Amino acid sequence: MRTRLVIGSLLAVLGFVWLATPAGAESRPPDSDAFVDEDDNPTVIVTDGGGGGGGGGGGGGGDDSCVWEVVIADDFSQAVYEVDGAMQHSATGRWLQKVCEGVGAVEVGGLYLIPEVGLVDVEALAEQARASIGIEAPTIRTSPEAGGRLYVRIPTWLWLDGGWWHGYEATASIGRVTATVTARPVRTTWSLGDGADLTCSGPGVAWQPGMAEDATDCSHTYTSSSAGRTGGTFELSATVVLEVTWTSNVGEGGTLAPISRSSSRSVEVGEIQAVGTGG
Repeated sequence: MRTRLVIGSLLAVLGFVWLATPAGAESRPPDSDAFVDEDDNPTVIVTDGGGGGGGGGGGGGGDDSCVWEVVIADDFSQAVYEVDGAMQHSATGRWLQKVCEGVGAVEVGGLYLIPEVGLVDVEALAEQARASIGIEAPTIRTSPEAGGRLYVRIPTWLWLDGGWWHGYEATASIGRVTATVTARPVRTTWSLGDGADLTCSGPGVAWQPGMAEDATDCSHTYTSSSAGRTGGTFELSATVVLEVTWTSNVGEGGTLAPISRSSSRSVEVGEIQAVGTGG
């Protein structure tokens, strides 16, 4: 027998339960999604044949009758651990055991302690939150304005529009367990279309009249025009990497794979023609 519930004097002294979960173990009692009432009294009676029916918390149903009993009413205050030390949580916070008349507590799928409505995989819950996070692509801005024409030998300032550069959050819940994900932008990689790339640590600085040329660390000077390219333009793109962290209301947290968002636009780069006059 691989599974053993350490309870009794150890539970009374230490206030926690060790639980081993073998492969294929049942995650909840059969035929129900809620097994206790507001007073934590069992509401389901089951038999060895797997049947379940509503009713009070007593036994009944003959010598073969069994009943679900609440062992732990709140796994926030009375922790349940996997054998590797990881804390476990049921969707409702309650853990049950199946007690059969004349036998006592019996195994269900190799377990004596059953999470009501199933175990919550907190990191998987965080992944759900990550997948749901709403982050639109940033808007590219330049000076000179890319909607007109950029010019060779004149520095082009690059930045992302408005208040896009900030943290983004999303939360996912199962029962009373929640996980919150935060994605924060950390760097922008610009592809200038002429073969050059540029990485900036922030969103760039929005140009304003009177600013010095060195007021930004995110600019590029084109050395050739785009006239010979298809459509007469370069493809300017910006890709932002956002680092992702997560927390939960059960004490777990960490990092997840980063998120990226990209935008692009076509820009025309021309040459300034100099006209000389003879004296």
